[in-house]
Amino acid sequence: MLFERQALVRNSLSLIILNIFFLNINLILIMTLNIFLKCKRPLSSPVKAPLAGHALLPCHFSISSDSLTTSTLKALESSEDQLRIKWTKLEDNGEKLVVVAQGGKMKVEKKYWDRVKLSSSPLLHRDSSLMIDKLRVSDAGLYRCELMLDMENIQGTVSLNVTGVVFHYRSKSDRYSLDFPSAVAACLSAGAAIATPEELSAAYEDGLDQCDAGWLADQTVRYPINMPRPGCAGDLMGKPGVRTYGVRESSEKYDVYCFIDQVQGEVFYPPIKEKLTFEQATAECEKHGTVLASPGQLFAAWRAGLNRCDNGWLSDGSVRYPINIPKPQCGRGQVGVRTLYKFENQTGYPDPNDKHGAYCFKGKT
Repeated sequence: MLFERQALVRNSLSLIILNIFFLNINLILIMTLNIFLKCKRPLSSPVKAPLAGHALLPCHFSISSDSLTTSTLKALESSEDQLRIKWTKLEDNGEKLVVVAQGGKMKVEKKYWDRVKLSSSPLLHRDSSLMIDKLRVSDAGLYRCELMLDMENIQGTVSLNVTGVVFHYRSKSDRYSLDFPSAVAACLSAGAAIATPEELSAAYEDGLDQCDAGWLADQTVRYPINMPRPGCAGDLMGKPGVRTYGVRESSEKYDVYCFIDQVQGEVFYPPIKEKLTFEQATAECEKHGTVLASPGQLFAAWRAGLNRCDNGWLSDGSVRYPINIPKPQCGRGQVGVRTLYKFENQTGYPDPNDKHGAYCFKGKT
């Protein structure tokens, strides 16, 4: 009976019409000697999700029963091991495996261990979508879903955009001068929110390295180290990782880690002929119908690609500049938002009468 059932499935495969609906692309595969693709609608916007969140990359399909009997269709649905699902990420240096699954078995690339899931019984549910958890900025990019049934396959692509950035923040007065309530307020005044442990962990996985203990939303104090060095050992000694002091008394004082997702507007450097004091920078932005950007807004703009090798005033009285294209004279050859401190120990903001550029923010209306 089992052999008859399998034979019935194999004999019916040539009659199957497999429609793949991948985002807004309708891909039609006729399981004969010829495969053709038909694009009915344009590709929609990329999937967007925040740092440390999760994203569902859709890859749905259906099997037409026009040429199949009910018993044949049920036999096909029970033969899950015939469908092979492969997800890859398309990068500049080639195609990288994410996961491949068939017959209930999965092979997952190390980078995605414990972070990816596929639908159970994908053939039965007509769903080979990919769920990615604990998102990192490095997860952003173009993904390909490839389905193989018998000897034929079909594929489609979907883009993933991971938003948000974690940044270290300290009081302009001194290092380690924020108790927990002050740390929460400092992030809000910087145009952001205090970061969660999950957000800091995701930022660490993307390379954040900061030897400064800072408050997080759960009232723990942690800091991320990718390059272990003396004075930054914490509880992990010479190993890379996120160091933790555990939950602390709210009256203790540290720096803070803030998080901002996206901003509804634009950060820009206004056309100025000469450098400005803090007061003049404020007036310059107002002249353009805008305000001085907050640190959070500048970090979000940097994450979105803003690159400018010019110091500029921000709303909290700090002076910073965003670098996405590293040069020796711009950020010491490293990407990131650079801060101009008053003292060599990286504390204090510049005197308000010092002259720099400005970063303005114009909100969407």
